[in-house]
Amino acid sequence: MNYPYTPKSTSYLEPGQFWAVPLSNGNYACGVVLAKLSNGQKTESRIFLAALVNWCGTSEPTPENIKNAQILKIGAAHIKAIQTTGGSIIGKAEFNELPASPKEYTDDIVTMGYGVIKKMAEKHFVKNS
Repeated sequence: MNYPYTPKSTSYLEPGQFWAVPLSNGNYACGVVLAKLSNGQKTESRIFLAALVNWCGTSEPTPENIKNAQILKIGAAHIKAIQTTGGSIIGKAEFNELPASPKEYTDDIVTMGYGVIKKMAEKHFVKNS
């Protein structure tokens, strides 16, 4: 996989891929692909399981500086969540916490709108600092 790339569907998404989330204070947070989702027999083409990780920095995240960051929030997100908050998948990192199944976290997966990851990051990293 060549990075960066802007996904138009979940076809090439893989667990551990991440994108930068620019914050209002000039710093960056990080969104991560946890898993593809299926609706029974078919993989969702636009919806995936996303996470906000506990990382904030003055430059975009790298695989080295987000390695094994803890997951703060998870939810089902539309592919446009990447496009509207960061634009592109910029790499892939190793995470010890990546679930084998979304059910490991919850039986009730929250659905996040396009900008929810950014709003969660603003609340956690900017307003609480």
